[in-house]
Amino acid sequence: MLKRISIVVCCLIAFLPLAQAQVCGTTGEEVMQRLQQNKEALLNNPIIPREVRYIPLKFHIVSKTDGTGGVPEAQVFDMLCTANEDFADLEMQFYIKDGDFNYIQNDAIHNLILDGNHPESTINPIILQNIMNSNRDHAALNVWMVRDIILNAENTGNVLGFYSGNYDWVVMLNNEVRGSSITLTHELGHFFSLPHPFSGWESDPYDPDKHGNPVQANAPDFRPTEKMDGSNCNSAGDRICDTPPDYNFAGISCNWTEEIQDPNGTIVDPQEKLTMGYFPCDKDDYFFTEMQKQLMIQDLGGSERDYLVTAPDLVTTVLASNTDLLFPASNEVLTYYQGVELEWAAVTGATQYLVEVDRLPTFVFQKQSFFVKDANFLELNNLEAGKKYYWRVKPYNNYSTCQPFTLAKAFTTGDNPTAVQNIDFVSKWMLSPNPLTANSNLTLAFAAEKAFEASASFFTLNGQAVGPARSFSFKAGENRVSIPAPNVKNGVYLLVVQTSEGIRTDRILIAR
Repeated sequence: MLKRISIVVCCLIAFLPLAQAQVCGTTGEEVMQRLQQNKEALLNNPIIPREVRYIPLKFHIVSKTDGTGGVPEAQVFDMLCTANEDFADLEMQFYIKDGDFNYIQNDAIHNLILDGNHPESTINPIILQNIMNSNRDHAALNVWMVRDIILNAENTGNVLGFYSGNYDWVVMLNNEVRGSSITLTHELGHFFSLPHPFSGWESDPYDPDKHGNPVQANAPDFRPTEKMDGSNCNSAGDRICDTPPDYNFAGISCNWTEEIQDPNGTIVDPQEKLTMGYFPCDKDDYFFTEMQKQLMIQDLGGSERDYLVTAPDLVTTVLASNTDLLFPASNEVLTYYQGVELEWAAVTGATQYLVEVDRLPTFVFQKQSFFVKDANFLELNNLEAGKKYYWRVKPYNNYSTCQPFTLAKAFTTGDNPTAVQNIDFVSKWMLSPNPLTANSNLTLAFAAEKAFEASASFFTLNGQAVGPARSFSFKAGENRVSIPAPNVKNGVYLLVVQTSEGIRTDRILIAR
């Protein structure tokens, strides 16, 4: 028989009724030992933060072996945004290491069972965690996102996340990977040495019939029961003196009104809105106490966290605005379906863009996701002819992920494989550079079967002329001319070359 694997702290954020809640498993003093070390260091040689510390996170998106079931990346961005908001006043901020995710296709990790005796266990939990450890990033705080977490037969189904001191990583349910959840914030609190405020009562929540009222002198883990007067706050509960006693009271309300007495007969008044607690309050109401903040700052500054090194080239610009979708225009009907180039306005500080394309405006069942780095256009060559598509864009950088997706726009593809060339007697048509810097020159090169006269003009997508029309005389054979760009704001424009026998139209992106 396999022994159950040790998990230092596993957590359920109590947004569930008490009758549904499952306990967290605490199998050692590892977090508490680090907490005590941080308390002593804080007393003897406190770390005084001087500037924001940026902490690399490596997110592991775990799907089934067939590649399905992984959490959408956009939800990770939203979750990270919430965590950074929650840690903003600690001068601690998090970012996506290397700007990408680690994708793992493994059924056993996707449905994570860390009890070898569980009837659904298919792999020795030690081997399973060794597989995970071989995929970890040793220079980042690792966050695993899985479909299910089963630590033992008793807590099946309701564990939302846990911190493992053995491996110094965080594991979360996919369902908790969203901006409206504080589960990541809670687990990061554990990572930085914070226990639950009801420490000692995790496995045995308060029951008046079992624990008495006044409450018994010792908690279920045999440590002293914390008292309201603070007289034993350094040795009882979470050992943090600005968090009041809590005997795992979490229920269905954020407003605790029960008259439970501590061992001295004093009515217990827990702080329902502690991030590290289990009370189901509004997301924006949760907080860390001042002592909890100082302990986390102290933990980050300790030698055990030296591996969390900030990338020297990290872009920390906070995106102040969203992008605009430029081409295709809203509900535009194209004449072609291959080589469709989506274009959007560049955003100051954005290094990447998440582009989603779908046949439906829900962006759920047929969604295609594309990550575009250091560019604001994307060419699509896998669209079908005569179909309506919806698209949207989310700008971000490795640190700033809070900008939402743009409102979606729709376009319809045509029946031609590629955009129609309307001047039949020219070939090798090339325009460069594209994007084009405003007030610079656009180079047009092509081969012509005969000499001809033409004019070149710039227009907006709405058909309004910008800048003067320019006339050219072209010869038979190879031609190369320079066309000055108009003095206009950034965006997508049309270059129209008109001859007596046809017109050629190209989209030009102008960006300063």
